[in-house]
Amino acid sequence: MVGPSAPRVERRVLRNGLEVLLVPRASSPVVSVWVWYRVGAKNEAPGTTGAAHWLEHMLFKGSRRYRVGEMDRAIVEAGGILNAFTDADFTGYFSTVPREHLAAPLDIEADRMTGATIPSDEIDRERSVVLSEREGNENHPIFRVEEEIYGLAFREHPYRWDALGSVQDIRSMDREALYSFYRRYYGPDNATLVVAGGFDLPSMVREVDRRFSGIRAKVADPRVKVVEPPQRGERRAALRGPGSTPIVRIGWRAPGVGDPRASALLLLDLHLGGENALYPTGGFRGAREHPTARLYQALVDKGLAVRAGSDWPPRIHPGLFSLFAQAAPGVKGDRLEEALLEESRRLTRTLLTPQELRRLKERLIRGASLAWEGSTRTAFRLGFFRTLGNLAWDRQIFRRALTIRPTDLRDAARELFLDASRNVVRYEVDPAGEGKAASGGEGTDE
Repeated sequence: MVGPSAPRVERRVLRNGLEVLLVPRASSPVVSVWVWYRVGAKNEAPGTTGAAHWLEHMLFKGSRRYRVGEMDRAIVEAGGILNAFTDADFTGYFSTVPREHLAAPLDIEADRMTGATIPSDEIDRERSVVLSEREGNENHPIFRVEEEIYGLAFREHPYRWDALGSVQDIRSMDREALYSFYRRYYGPDNATLVVAGGFDLPSMVREVDRRFSGIRAKVADPRVKVVEPPQRGERRAALRGPGSTPIVRIGWRAPGVGDPRASALLLLDLHLGGENALYPTGGFRGAREHPTARLYQALVDKGLAVRAGSDWPPRIHPGLFSLFAQAAPGVKGDRLEEALLEESRRLTRTLLTPQELRRLKERLIRGASLAWEGSTRTAFRLGFFRTLGNLAWDRQIFRRALTIRPTDLRDAARELFLDASRNVVRYEVDPAGEGKAASGGEGTDE
């Protein structure tokens, strides 16, 4: 079994702290340019939740050299694509263009790194867009359940709020708060520039130096020092609102992506849910459920649920490993919760067969074979692992996973699926309800 065929990377660090990762591919007709900032929802505070996501929107709304709309137009008219996204741990911006138009994304990223204007009138216009995005997600019970379980599981760490932020904070956010967040965290020493595709390496080194080396901003350290206290008992919450059938989500505290146990979590996620964000077989992040996975077969195929899966998002800090399901018509929440817990307990008692483990590793290899396909995927993957912590983690996690035995997975399941670190959110359908949440107790936790 072979590992991911990672490309050769030319790494440089400019004097201002900007890390640069370059992957030239002479035959590629396109170039993908990414800038990753090690700042996300984890760097917010109560009162300014959603600032990182809103700021992501604002970095398309003008800079010193580009007026509103000109960034998008420069990329689209060149035949390229562009987008951005905000996560708990990072914010990423990218453009992929024909190689002859490489100058446009480099100019844009250099200019908005510290030169975004963040005009007040555009903030007011974008407020309605961000609110609409937030309220649109709230119309989906699954979003509400996911948000609730993170708020239940984390009481100190900023992972407890969603990257979209609260409605109250979005409504009260002003330019001073957004601009202060931008000035505090956006700068070359909190960023990684990744360029992959058809370019000449010596020329690219000169172009990057010319555009980025003069940026002299010194910004705050984005590392979070808050440590979530141990959980000492089960926590529960109940939600009610419109919907079709009940939803149950159960989450346990889980190690971050840099932990040696990550490889076992990866395989548990593949076994239960069928996909994992580290080695997806489709898109950057992959699907969240799969018909060949254990939860799908145990719940959906048997008529207990209309959807079921697992989720272990790679995080810098310890996060959550969760199981979720939406009931089939006529199935009660109690039965759904019982079925999910039975599958977690099964893994603590029963060893996977050699054939089951072999199929998991084959699925992992398929995902790894796609990891570096194309310039956009390559640039994404490099920035993703580097921003989470270390480029070497990619291959380390993969290699460890290939050596895992059935007893290793059982031991990992026993360590993970503890009653004392379990968080349960139940969503019950109440078309006339207002969608309020009620939290339950927590055993002996104080």
